[in-house]
Amino acid sequence: MDFSVNKLHTFEEKMKSMFSTVLNETKISSLSELNEPVLMKLNKSSLVNSIISLANVFEENHSLCKSAAEKIDELKSEQIELQKKLLKLQNDQMDSVKTTVKSELSDGLKSWSDVVKKNTTQVHDSLLKTTKKSVKHVIEKVNDEERRSNNLMIFGLPELDGEDIGAKVDEVYHSMNVRVPATIDCYRLGKKEEGKIRPIRLECQNRGDVEFALVHSKRLKDSQRHSRVYLSPDRTKEQRLEHGTLVKKMKDLISSNPSKHYFIRNNKVCSADKP
Repeated sequence: MDFSVNKLHTFEEKMKSMFSTVLNETKISSLSELNEPVLMKLNKSSLVNSIISLANVFEENHSLCKSAAEKIDELKSEQIELQKKLLKLQNDQMDSVKTTVKSELSDGLKSWSDVVKKNTTQVHDSLLKTTKKSVKHVIEKVNDEERRSNNLMIFGLPELDGEDIGAKVDEVYHSMNVRVPATIDCYRLGKKEEGKIRPIRLECQNRGDVEFALVHSKRLKDSQRHSRVYLSPDRTKEQRLEHGTLVKKMKDLISSNPSKHYFIRNNKVCSADKP
């Protein structure tokens, strides 16, 4: 799970909803009143469902916290790298100042103060331009990722002339036994080419629905109609390159040691013993 502030808010709403359900089932006004006698009065099925929901929420919380920690480490690394680049740029500009000072003083064209003033302005303008460019890039990157976080990509769904894409997407969700979410739009991407199946982008109203579909997408492999269909997040170009590198690494590991089960989680290739 990739961390974002909106995902944190979504998780908070899930927690509130779960606690509200428990309060309604037990007919109490606050969690402080919750105790063993109250729980024993619950219908067994309701109690089991509440426990399963609680376990799922805690598992999601663990994944979210882990992703947040990795995101913090990533941002720290980017900040350190940016500071190194700015420091190098300052040193390069100071070297340029020294060279210019020697040249202009030797020609007797300007006083020391004029030379320093000119080059100090150049250094400031260059640093300001570089910083603005870096900040703009970061903002554009974050905005692009936020826009895409509500989207779901569907690959391998056969394409026909005059098709009803919405109906075909509904069938995929039925194969996963998952409720069809509220959506804004769905459409194929790219130019149509003979012999190629274009992916479908599904724009959802809630990114929580995207996460839910991705979690249950493994059910498609057992579907008769959609066993070759797979889902993925709507990744940016940079994210696709990173994911492609991870997939290649995973395939190399499978070839070298097929006795283990390999999978990608939190932008890392993980392994586990096969059952």
